[in-house]
Amino acid sequence: MKRRNFAILTAAALSFCMLTGCGGDKEEALDPNDIYGSWGYKFDGGSESLTIRNDGTYSKVVKMSGYPDTVVDDTWELEGNAFTFYISEYNTAFTYNVSMSEDKTIMVWDNGDNRLIYNKK
Repeated sequence: MKRRNFAILTAAALSFCMLTGCGGDKEEALDPNDIYGSWGYKFDGGSESLTIRNDGTYSKVVKMSGYPDTVVDDTWELEGNAFTFYISEYNTAFTYNVSMSEDKTIMVWDNGDNRLIYNKK
């Protein structure tokens, strides 16, 4: 059970990887107020809901067809455009570059290999 949850969390982390950008010109630092709130992402076979709170915590729910929901509640940090989220249960942290649409309704995470686009709920 724990191994399957870790696999699902790894898939969730990879999806986070899809949302951030590496290299290139340095972008203006994100305003933390722009990322607070609830975000959604849909992919083949499932969806993710991400809630980022101003107290430095987040909740992420991954729903995949044929699997029980995976819920992660933990902490995050933002430095410039680098968003780090922690999964304490597995002693793991993931850092991604994040960009926002001008109207602040779309948040893009990209690690250079993967790209995810979250929509504001």
